[in-house]
Amino acid sequence: MLIWGIFYFLWDDPLFCELPFGVQDDELKDPEFIGLRRTIRLLALQNLYLEIRRLNQILARAYEARKEADAREVWTINQFLKHVPAEIADQILIDRKVNEMDADFSFLKTLVLP
Repeated sequence: MLIWGIFYFLWDDPLFCELPFGVQDDELKDPEFIGLRRTIRLLALQNLYLEIRRLNQILARAYEARKEADAREVWTINQFLKHVPAEIADQILIDRKVNEMDADFSFLKTLVLP
């Protein structure tokens, strides 16, 4: 997070402004209230950072799963190419290239998924 984001988050803290909007004068002078308010804000920031870390971990796992799926597809294709005649393999690869160029075609839609 950018540093200004933290100060924006604490914009109404007495440390950063003269008289924050929506804050009563007695709230600015009560050290217990100020401390509780800062604690709440810092806990919210901590939760935000924990959520960002959790989402980054999910993305990392999804990226690894995608790499594994790509490698599995390449391995499977290589195994098929060992057993399929070259003419048939060439036609399948041509069909695939044509379908990739077609903006309306979706490989996903051709699969019958439950």
